[in-house]
Amino acid sequence: MLHQDVIIREFAPSDAEGVIGLIIELQSYERQFIPDYAVPDRAFGQWYLERLRAELREHQGVLIVAVLEDKLCGFCAGLDDESAEEQSRYFYIAELAVSEAMRGRGVGTRLIAAMEELARERGYRTVVIGVLAQNTRVKGLYHRLGFRDYAVRLRKKL
Repeated sequence: MLHQDVIIREFAPSDAEGVIGLIIELQSYERQFIPDYAVPDRAFGQWYLERLRAELREHQGVLIVAVLEDKLCGFCAGLDDESAEEQSRYFYIAELAVSEAMRGRGVGTRLIAAMEELARERGYRTVVIGVLAQNTRVKGLYHRLGFRDYAVRLRKKL
């Protein structure tokens, strides 16, 4: 069920607390797949947002938010990146988070569509997004939206 009332817009400083809350929620969710992820608290969320915003500034990135009835329910961040092997640049969707209450309602789809439109406007021909290997729900969404497996990173704990 797609929420037509959800507004997608660029991040404003007044959105910081809402984004921090979503970062904490996302980190908590992803810890089921990667237990070594940092324990999320407000300090972590604030640090992560500051780090993300610095990376976006450095790489001509953008941070957008999804709002429903004046409440932040999602965010997405994208930036310029490159493939040395292909000698080309692409638009990388570095972060996507949707509140648990709004998952499965089309918010993530709308955020990705907005990022793809921004990428087109900037002249990119390729969009890349990452997903944790065990997160089959999100991977299924990305596949439904036309993303295909490209590379796999393997990890070994020592």
